[in-house]
Amino acid sequence: MGTILQNSLLMVPCRSVRQGGKEEHLLRELFRIPTPFGDFPVFGYGAMVLLGVLSGLWILRRGARRRDLNPDSLSDLTVVLVLFGIIGGRAWYLIQFREQVYASGDWFETFRLWRGGLVLYGAIGGGLLGFALMQRWRNYGPWRDLLDLIAPALAIGIAFGRLGCFLNGCCWGAVCPEDWPVGAIFPPGSPPSLDHGDGSLPSPTLHPTQIYSSLMGAALAILLWHAGSRLAARPGRTFSVFLCLYAVGRALIETIRSDHGTAPGEWTVAQIASIPALLLGAWLWLSAPNRKAAAPDQNAASAPTSG
Repeated sequence: MGTILQNSLLMVPCRSVRQGGKEEHLLRELFRIPTPFGDFPVFGYGAMVLLGVLSGLWILRRGARRRDLNPDSLSDLTVVLVLFGIIGGRAWYLIQFREQVYASGDWFETFRLWRGGLVLYGAIGGGLLGFALMQRWRNYGPWRDLLDLIAPALAIGIAFGRLGCFLNGCCWGAVCPEDWPVGAIFPPGSPPSLDHGDGSLPSPTLHPTQIYSSLMGAALAILLWHAGSRLAARPGRTFSVFLCLYAVGRALIETIRSDHGTAPGEWTVAQIASIPALLLGAWLWLSAPNRKAAAPDQNAASAPTSG
């Protein structure tokens, strides 16, 4: 095993990452902000989600300028996308993991987002619902072009969000092979250690699936940003690339995740959700209009005829 990432207990204030013999400390509770009403804790998961939202908004505004659109005209749309994305991601999580979330009978767990608990496909679905409602109400422009603007912003949000999952200690992977180059160890009492025993010992060396997913999101963001200008003549194809590649990548990562509680050989909920995502992406690709082909036809139609 080459690189070992040591993660901390969720209720313990620090964790360590050991790489090449060097140990550094990462705080789940990053810091506290003093206020007249007491110290306000800033958690790693919430901070990473916030960074993902802010980075996504920055990319969205840059993409709008690149397409000669006024980014300020999209401000209310971006607010609705974030709001519906959080609601959709949280609702999916609460439905899928309702038995664990409400095991104590405390319904306020519904609102404790700082502890984690957003499902990516739910966030994508919620965001698309918010987009459809706002587009119907305000009509910000061609909907396929707008989806292409959203694609790299969504991907960078995934990259930061999965870093938050790692800091939060959720979404852990299966046990690594002995010769695997990188792995994560979670401390006693953490969900991964409880999943592999009674929680009195650290977890075995696990696949850092959160890091894999974060790297996938970052790679997608870079790819989609550079491909956006090349695919501009076929609106909708940039978002199609996002859906298809994310669906395939997510389905593959699910095979080495160990937090979903499914038996070997069974499909996870995310793998099942990847099928309609892949189909929607394929439809967007195949049905994308060709602006380059339409332009000569329009020019020919407007040309004067000889008389």
